[in-house]
Amino acid sequence: MSTVTDNDLRELKDLINSKFESISKDLNDIKVDVATIKSDVNGLGKRLDDTNKRIDNLEFTNRGIFISVIGGLLLAVITLTIKFLAPTIG
Repeated sequence: MSTVTDNDLRELKDLINSKFESISKDLNDIKVDVATIKSDVNGLGKRLDDTNKRIDNLEFTNRGIFISVIGGLLLAVITLTIKFLAPTIG
């Protein structure tokens, strides 16, 4: 049976410390990546809000155009009906 020496314990301690340092570095890299992803998601959320506002504005504009077209067609039908029923007027 072999005996564990102080030198063996130092080597084991150094090995463990180097592994912990490596893990700590990896965790720091992951933290930076997560922070980057969070900022990207926040930027995408803002762009999505802006896009929703644009869509709302387009819907409002399209609704106004639709009402104007329907009103114009209704006015044309009424005008043609009056002209057909009373051709001497106008």
